[in-house]
Amino acid sequence: MIAVGIIFLVLAVFLIVVGTLATTRRLPGNSYIGLRLQEIRRSREAWDNAHRIAGPFWILSGVCLVFGGIVALRAEGWMWLIPALTFVAAILALSIGSNLGSRAAFLYEQAHANEEGCGESCNCGSDGCSGEAAGETATPQVDVNALRHAARESDK
Repeated sequence: MIAVGIIFLVLAVFLIVVGTLATTRRLPGNSYIGLRLQEIRRSREAWDNAHRIAGPFWILSGVCLVFGGIVALRAEGWMWLIPALTFVAAILALSIGSNLGSRAAFLYEQAHANEEGCGESCNCGSDGCSGEAAGETATPQVDVNALRHAARESDK
C-alpha cells in the first residue's frame, strides 16, 4: 500500500504548486489547470481574482494530502482511517476553494457590469448593454419558419 502514499504525495506537490501560483497571481490562463468558467475567462483580472481566492484552499488540500501520504506509507490496520480522512478533507478544501473562487468571479463580473451602467434588467455581454437606452428593452426576433424546418429535420 505504499502506492497510495506515493500517489497522495504526488497529488499534494501538484496542488501546492498550483495553489501557490494561483495565490500569487502567477497561474497562467490555460484550458487545463484552474477554474474553467465563462466569467473567469473574460479577463485577466477576473482570472487572477478568482484564483487568488481559491489558491489558499488548494494549498490546504495539498497539505492534507502530504499528511495523509506520510501516514499511508506506514499505515497498518485502523491507521488507514487517517489517510481516508485526509483525502476527504482534501476534496472538501478543493471544493470550497473552487466554490469561493467561482463566487468571486461572479461578483467581479456583476460589479464590472454595474460600473458600465448595466443593471439586472439588461443582458450584458462583453460590449455592455449594446447601446440600448435606459428603460428600453429589445425583444428578440425569432424566425418561426426556420424553427419548424429544424424540427422537421430532427424528426427524420
